Amino acid sequence: MNELSQLQQSIISRLTVADTQVPSPVPANGAINWVTEDIGDLAAIINKTVGSVGIIGIVMTPGGLERCKMYQVGVVPISFLCPVEVQVQENVTLNRNSGTKVSALDLVVFSMQRLHLWSPGHQRITRMQLDETPYLLVTEAPILTYNVRFMAKITIA
Repeated sequence: MNELSQLQQSIISRLTVADTQVPSPVPANGAINWVTEDIGDLAAIINKTVGSVGIIGIVMTPGGLERCKMYQVGVVPISFLCPVEVQVQENVTLNRNSGTKVSALDLVVFSMQRLHLWSPGHQRITRMQLDETPYLLVTEAPILTYNVRFMAKITIA
């Protein structure tokens, strides 16, 4: 598995592990699913999950936004700082009535608390940190969508 996919999986592991310091939101019904952007038919997975429990978290592929910055050009290993986003999608009507009853904003705050200054490599130098714009409202309807934004150091050996 490549370093970008490993980071995505590490983030999902961090968001789903039991942690008494930052407890996970407890759904009233069903479960909160966390998926990566690169698994199979993402649109079908999102539609099925949002249609059944009302909410889903998606760890987007690291990079993009024209903001990846190399630490030093022309050296090995390749090391750069790049954005990583966790997207939260909620069908508000379904979720608040018969779904998990965990709001999108609850998951936004939870993601911030769980991932800010956390290191997938358990080293201070690889800590993720919230971006200068920590979250964005992407769409309000028909599905409420937020992106939680982090910066992460990635090294490709």
